[in-house]
Amino acid sequence: MAGKPGFRIARTADLDALVALEERCFAGDRMSRRSYAAALRNPRALLLVIPGDTSLLAAATAFSRADSPAARLYSIAVDPAARGAGLGRRLLQAMETALRRRGAGALRLEVSTGNKSALALYRKSGYGIIGRIARYYEDGSDAWRLEKRLGGGLPRQKRAG
Repeated sequence: MAGKPGFRIARTADLDALVALEERCFAGDRMSRRSYAAALRNPRALLLVIPGDTSLLAAATAFSRADSPAARLYSIAVDPAARGAGLGRRLLQAMETALRRRGAGALRLEVSTGNKSALALYRKSGYGIIGRIARYYEDGSDAWRLEKRLGGGLPRQKRAG
């Protein structure tokens, strides 16, 4: 990986690569091929990718709704071979900027209570815990619900743990 790879909006031609990245990154709770295909056609979805030489290095998927000021970050996937290079942080920042431009006032997401590295990334990026969801993931693990105000100010926060 020479230099910093740039991000771009995903396109229909990325479908196979998005599914392959999802399979490399997650053992469960994967976004299906059908879900990716629908998201790529959905004007309320935003999929950003960081392409590598032969595959996608990272991808992020978010959805917004017309009846809500908050968008939802559905996933950030960073290829295991590319982790530690700050791609997740850069993709998160790019997603926040793009969603803010689209009028989102906040970004919400769920993260496994056991995923310490992702939780650290989100907390460093200004996300606050707004709730806990029992048995959220298919393996039965709990999730923290996090939120970051995109228009300034911090959300109310609960203590982790």
